[in-house]
Amino acid sequence: MYMRVIKYNSMRRVSTWLAIMLSAMVAIPAYSQEDTDTIKARELKEVVVDARNQRLGAEVSTYIPTAKQKNAAQTAADLLNRMAIPQLRISPNDKIESLAGKSVDVFIDFLPASTQDMDGMRMQDVKKVEYYDYPTDPRFLGKAHVVNFVMQKYEYGGYVKVYGWENTANAGQASVYGKLQYKRMTFDIAGGGFYVNEKHSGSDIYETFRMPQADGSLEVFERNSIQKSSKSKDHTYWPTFKALYSSDRITVLNLIGADFNQSPVNEQSGSIQYSPEISPQADYYNNSARRVNSFSYNGYWNFILTDKNSITFSPAYAYSHTNTSSLYVEDGIGEYNNAAKDDSHQIQANLTYTHSFGKWGTLNAMLKTEITTNSTIYSGTSNTSDNAHIYRIGPGVQYSISKGKIYGMVGFGYNFDRQEYMDYKDNSASPWIDFSLQYSPNDRHSIRGNFHHDETMPSSSFRSAAVIQSNPLMSYTGNPNLESFGSYHAGIDYSFVPDNRLSLSAFASTWIVDNRYVYDYIPSETGILRTIKQPGGSYSQWNYGVYGTLRLLDNRLQLSAQINAASVRNGEPYNLNKTSLGYAIQANYYLGSWSFSGLYYSAQGYPDGCMVGTWMHTKAFYRIQAGWSNSTWNLQLQLANFARWNWGYNKSEMHSRYYDKTEQTYSINAHALARLAVTYTFGFGKKVNRGDEATQQSGVNSGILK
Repeated sequence: MYMRVIKYNSMRRVSTWLAIMLSAMVAIPAYSQEDTDTIKARELKEVVVDARNQRLGAEVSTYIPTAKQKNAAQTAADLLNRMAIPQLRISPNDKIESLAGKSVDVFIDFLPASTQDMDGMRMQDVKKVEYYDYPTDPRFLGKAHVVNFVMQKYEYGGYVKVYGWENTANAGQASVYGKLQYKRMTFDIAGGGFYVNEKHSGSDIYETFRMPQADGSLEVFERNSIQKSSKSKDHTYWPTFKALYSSDRITVLNLIGADFNQSPVNEQSGSIQYSPEISPQADYYNNSARRVNSFSYNGYWNFILTDKNSITFSPAYAYSHTNTSSLYVEDGIGEYNNAAKDDSHQIQANLTYTHSFGKWGTLNAMLKTEITTNSTIYSGTSNTSDNAHIYRIGPGVQYSISKGKIYGMVGFGYNFDRQEYMDYKDNSASPWIDFSLQYSPNDRHSIRGNFHHDETMPSSSFRSAAVIQSNPLMSYTGNPNLESFGSYHAGIDYSFVPDNRLSLSAFASTWIVDNRYVYDYIPSETGILRTIKQPGGSYSQWNYGVYGTLRLLDNRLQLSAQINAASVRNGEPYNLNKTSLGYAIQANYYLGSWSFSGLYYSAQGYPDGCMVGTWMHTKAFYRIQAGWSNSTWNLQLQLANFARWNWGYNKSEMHSRYYDKTEQTYSINAHALARLAVTYTFGFGKKVNRGDEATQQSGVNSGILK
C-alpha cells in the first residue's frame, strides 16, 4: 500500500496564488478599503491519497506488500502469510496451497523457484505479488496455480544473505545465498544444511487381526506396540550453482545442484502386548537408517522469436543413489533384517511453442517427454532385484482468450506411456483435459471455476514383487501389473476485496479417482500381507470453506480467520465415510521496527490420500511471535504450544476386513517449543538484482518398495 501526503501550506507561492484566485471569485461584492491592501491566505487541510494494494482480475490478481510487511518478513512464505492473499492459504510449516488445498508453484520474475529460493529472497526487493489460475504464459511451464514475485531490477552488483534458525528440540538450519550480477549475466551460489537430533519421535501402534480359521471362524486378537524410548538423527547438506543470461528476447537459466541426506539413526524400543494373551509380553527394538546422495540439473530457455511467437524449452536430469536398512528384534520371536540399494535416473525435456493472435487469444503447442529408470537390490528377508523403466511422451495444446472481464482457457492432449518392469511390458495412451473460466466484473470481485482430468502412472516403488517381512505378523509386497489411474478435479471460488481493509473468499472443490490402486491387507501364513490391489472401490473427496481478513489502525493490525471442512467417501476395502470441520485465526500487529503475531489452528481430521484408508486426526496448534528488523537484520522469536508439555502428535486410524491399525505418533512439533530465527543481508555494487537465488536440488525418487 502506498500513501502520498501533500501539504499545500508548505508551498508558499502556490498557496498565495490559490488564495488570490479564491478571493477574486468570492469576495468581489464585498470589497472594502481595509481588504484591498492585504489579502490573507488560508491554510488548506492535509490531503491524503490512499492507493489500493489489492486488485482482482480475470487473468491475474495483483497484491502489493506494505513496507511493514516486507520489513517484518524473513522469507517469501512468511511474506505471503502476512499479506493474507485471499486465494492462498499458508500452513504453520510454510506450505503454500490454494484454498482448496491444491499445490501452488512459485516463480520469481517468471522463473521457477523452490523453497530455498524463497528463503534466500531479499524481502525489500519485492515490488508486487501476482496470482494466476491456469495461466497460458509459457514461462509458467503449464502449472495450474502460480504465485509470481515481481522483484526490483538493478544494474550491477551483488549481495549475500545468511539465514538460520534453531529451536529448543535440537533442530536447526543454516543457509548462505550469494548473488553477483554483471550486465546481462547473473551468478548465484548457495549452500546450506539442516539437522535434527531428537529423542521424542516414533509412535504407539494398536493393531487388530482377524485371521480365518479352518472351520470358517475368525480368530480375533489385538497386538499393541507401546513405545518406551526413541532416538533419531538426520543431517542434510546441499550446494548449488546457477547462471542466468537475460536480454530483451532471450532468457537462459542453468542450475546444477547436489543433495546429501543421511539419517543414520531412527530407533524405537518398547513392549509388545497381546489381548487375549496368545503370547507373553515381550520387548522390542526397531532401528532404520537411510542415506540418499543426489545430483540434478535444471534448465530453462526462453526465446522470443517475434512479437507474436516464442519458444520455451526446459530440460532436466536427476540422479539418486539410495541405501536403506532396517532391523526389528522381538524377544523370544527373532529378528528381521532388511536392506535395499537403488540407483535411479530421470530425464525430462518439455518444449512449448507460443503464438499470439492478439485480441483473439493465445495458443500454446506443447510436447512433454520423460524417461525414468530404477535399479533396486533387496537383501534380508527377501533377496531379489528389480529393474523398471518408464517412458512418456505427451503432446498437447492450450488456447486462452481474455476479453476484458472474462478470461477462459481450454487445453487437451494425450500421454503415450510405456512401462517396463522385469518381464512385464505395457503400452497405454490416456488423455488430459484442462478448463478454466474466470470472471471479474471489476477489480473488487472475482469468481473462478476450473476442471482438470488426467491419468497418473504408478511409481516404480509400488511394482516390486519382493515379499518383505517387517515383523512377526506383517509382510508387504507390490504389484507388477499396476495400471495408470484417472482422476477428476473440479472447483469454484469467489473473492471480494472492496478496499485495503477487507478481503473475503469462499471456495468448494471435489476430487474423484477412477480405477485406483489401494493397499489391501489379506491373511497369510505369517499373519497379514499388505498387497497393492487394483481396482479399489470408488473414491471421492470434497473441500469447502470461507476465509476473511480485516485490517485496522492504518494497517498496523491485521486479523484473519478461516473455516474449512473436509469430507471423504472411500470405498472397498476401507468403506470410510467421514467429514470434519476446522478453523484458524491469526493476528499481526506492527509497531515501528517491531512486529507481533499470534495464530491458532484447531484440531481437525482429513483423509490421507486415495491409496490408503487412513483418517488423520491433528492436534490443535498455536503460536505467538515477536520480531525486530531493520534493512540488514531480522530477528524472530517464536513460542509454540507453550501450554502443552507432552509429545503426543497426530493420530491415524485405518479399518479393513482383516486388519485394523491405530497409530499415535510423537513429535517435537507437539510439545512446547521455542525457536529463534535470524537473517543478515548485505549488498554491494549499484542496484543489485536480488531474487531467483540458487536453491537446494533434490534427485529422482528411488524404486525401493514402499
